[in-house]
Amino acid sequence: MQTTRILYIEDSPNSRLLIRRILERDGFEVHEAEDGVSGIEKAKAVRPDLILVDMHIPELDGFATATRLKGFPQFRETPIVAITGKAAEGVRERALSAGCDGFLTKPVFSKEFSRRIAGFLGGERETLEPWAGSGYLKEYSRHLVDQLADSRQQLHEHGQQMENMCNGIIWSLTNALDQKDPYTAGHSARVTQLALAIGRRMGLGSEDLMTVARGAQLHDVGKVVIDLGFINKPGKLSDKEWGLMKKHPSIGASILAPLCFLHREIQIVAHHHERWEGRGYPDGLAGEELDLLTCIVSAADSFDAMTSGRCYRPETMDLATVAHEFERCRGTQFHPDVADIVVNLITKNEVPCLAKAMAKPSLTVVA
Repeated sequence: MQTTRILYIEDSPNSRLLIRRILERDGFEVHEAEDGVSGIEKAKAVRPDLILVDMHIPELDGFATATRLKGFPQFRETPIVAITGKAAEGVRERALSAGCDGFLTKPVFSKEFSRRIAGFLGGERETLEPWAGSGYLKEYSRHLVDQLADSRQQLHEHGQQMENMCNGIIWSLTNALDQKDPYTAGHSARVTQLALAIGRRMGLGSEDLMTVARGAQLHDVGKVVIDLGFINKPGKLSDKEWGLMKKHPSIGASILAPLCFLHREIQIVAHHHERWEGRGYPDGLAGEELDLLTCIVSAADSFDAMTSGRCYRPETMDLATVAHEFERCRGTQFHPDVADIVVNLITKNEVPCLAKAMAKPSLTVVA
């Protein structure tokens, strides 16, 4: 016969020891947790037949712990019994309003405690008196609403902190790249502005536009750790030098890999040299295997490469020639829809003018 399991959530070691001795003497299997958060996790792990919870535990108090536990389908029929040494007026009613099925006070007396536990395991439940229940339920509901509002505010503040940290990381990395290769300084900023112009024309929402902006700013970050001494030499690059250059998407993705909240931006960095027909690098992705946001950054990157000189390729293209290249490579190198947008921007003279690199690019995006 399976032993009945009881979970006791209590921060006081002395109280846990006393209750454990009584329950184990009665033949129960006892599990313990010191706070509400760990108590919920322990409940999920051991699936207790009854849960005892002190109302004044840290982290997540007993009221909130009971409410959260009752929110899980597997615990809706599990008796949750409040136990407290501070039985002030209204504590019992608030505990029952929060989802507890019973209420006990400390100090406990062995025989009476054992009788009550057996009763709760046998189906006994305490309920609120109608005259008191409505008021306390409304009070607890207001308390939950206030907690939700506080949580939303904290989430907003946390999100702002994360965004500021993210923007700082991006600025530091792109600044390091500009300092390393002043000849192409401002390239990421120009790519970002054009990618945003394409994205807006394609009707992207603010979240996708922010991803495009970050991915464009970071797309060449892999070059930070590559020895680019050869990049500024006159003449064409050798096969070996091109091979080294072609590693920068994968290197960039590995640099950013620990920043898991940038997972979509990492895909842009990793694949911005892939081609629509599948002949790009490093993975040879093709067509619908490529994310639209990556295709946008790739097109913007190619546009800037065509219109900016390099030591190994000093000649640049005028806009008419660039438009012709995008038309010619539509459906081969470039996503067809993205290529059409670039040509349209050129035709209407709406390509962002960024002849000079921005001092510090802004990642504030308006859809």
